[in-house]
Amino acid sequence: MKLTQYIVFAFLVLSACTDTSINQYSKEMFLNGSWQFLASNEIDDKAVLKEDFNKWDTLQVPGNWDTRKRYSEYVGKGYYQKQFEIPRNWKDKQVRLKFDAVYESAKVWLNGEFLGEHVGGYTPFEFNITDKVDFKKPNSVVVMADNSYKRGAWWAWGGISRNVSLIANNDIRFVYQHITSEPDFEKNEVNFTVKYKLENNDESKALVKINTNIEGVHTDSLSIQVEANSTSVSYLKFKKNLSEVKLWHFNTPNLYELNSSISINDSEIDSASDKFGIRKFEARGEQFFLNNEAVRMNGVNRVHDHPDYGNTEPDHLVRKDMFDIKYNLGCNFSRLMHAPLPKNLLKLCDSIGFLVVEEIPVWGDDDPQSFPNNPQTKLWLKEMIERDYNHPSVVAWSVGNELRNQGNDWKTKALTKEQYGYVNSMLDYVDELDTTRLKTYVTITSYRKGEIGTEPYEKVDFISMNSYGKAPELAKKTNEKFPNKPIFVSEIGIGQIGPAPKAVLSDELVGYLQELKDLPYITGVSIWSYNDYRSNYKGTPESGFREWGIIDERRNKKEAYIQLKEIYKEWED
Repeated sequence: MKLTQYIVFAFLVLSACTDTSINQYSKEMFLNGSWQFLASNEIDDKAVLKEDFNKWDTLQVPGNWDTRKRYSEYVGKGYYQKQFEIPRNWKDKQVRLKFDAVYESAKVWLNGEFLGEHVGGYTPFEFNITDKVDFKKPNSVVVMADNSYKRGAWWAWGGISRNVSLIANNDIRFVYQHITSEPDFEKNEVNFTVKYKLENNDESKALVKINTNIEGVHTDSLSIQVEANSTSVSYLKFKKNLSEVKLWHFNTPNLYELNSSISINDSEIDSASDKFGIRKFEARGEQFFLNNEAVRMNGVNRVHDHPDYGNTEPDHLVRKDMFDIKYNLGCNFSRLMHAPLPKNLLKLCDSIGFLVVEEIPVWGDDDPQSFPNNPQTKLWLKEMIERDYNHPSVVAWSVGNELRNQGNDWKTKALTKEQYGYVNSMLDYVDELDTTRLKTYVTITSYRKGEIGTEPYEKVDFISMNSYGKAPELAKKTNEKFPNKPIFVSEIGIGQIGPAPKAVLSDELVGYLQELKDLPYITGVSIWSYNDYRSNYKGTPESGFREWGIIDERRNKKEAYIQLKEIYKEWED
């Protein structure tokens, strides 16, 4: 190894395990880097804990095992192990072990003790390990990740795909602060509501003061009592004149910072900082309105997929893709993917002014999750919405995609009674979690056998419609059956576009896009897809990558890319 390579390697190892500050009262230590790894569907969980971990292979975390040649086709259980030491100055802190995402189901052990499990491959989860860690010697964490569960045509990338960290807080901490900042254009004011969730891990109740500041906008405080060993929710509300603030818009993505602290007897014990934007995105009649102005926006669907990175979404890839989508293709709005998006992508969308619909991965004619009041999908919604509430780029939540009855006769496709009950119950649950954003569900049955009473027409704020043929005709049919609601063509295509660099959009698809432009209730379209992606779904070429993209899996442009760019530019003009 060359000296320069060694220095870089040493820096990465040290930085992955360094005690860093979230704020002056909290510490974070990332456990990213090299972990021991074993791929096995035969070994028993209990036997794993007795293994000689040094004999295992090694993998990088965050990452996906499928990006390694030897595990590229492996499906099932992958076991990870890592040792770590707790800093001595954490002795009097509450210590939590946090995973930003593990695909798809996970079990976690610490020093041989089972901590718990989590199902769902795209949302965070954590464990309080204060009474379980050893401050005198190295600790061992073992994680089982299982990627057997699969939805859709995208690849079920397995493993610990996002950050792993240890977090140390005082006994009382912020769980989150959610800010709502909604303009009222009739009254010429902005209504602010900050919701604080606090956790008290102490044996005694405490009277605390929350101090809040939005620089240049508002400073305030409130006092609340937090009971022992409990959580508490409180609210701060205030108004500002509309002329005193700058609104967030896809052309001018102005961001503010909400800074809050918790103090007891004037001594601060925790703080939180979140960026947000002031904007109002609504559906009126058959149009979208952003900040009281009618808007029509277009996009592309981007699959979280790359041959080298799987779905780990490194910053440089996210930045390259989203800058291309926003600034070169001229896109502003999309339901980018069928699953909760990574934090780094959402932060970038906030900063560049790209609007997104976020969705949980419930898909197809055989999805086992599609039944009313499903506690698992409610948990996915809750984890996604609580994590992403402050992002101004997120303007709507979707509870599923392309649910339909089984069978090969596409003309008779409709939601089953169970699927209809699922969508309705999940839309109701979204209202319990967030009333400030729009709600939708992505349909391919509305223009087939769907009718009022069998489609979630009343509860959605806009209709998201996928079409892979005759899109203008099907959009007209949807509007006739379900009038007075905006229609967003959330996916449009006809067939796989083909390989780079010569593949083009078909004349038929180009014609559909031009026709949709003239329909007044169409608020925008999103082509499937931006990038080719790995798949083992039926119809995938021998390369192993579905060729729906206007660029290939390694981001080489196709002629279709230039076509779409020109079409969207015409729409802007």
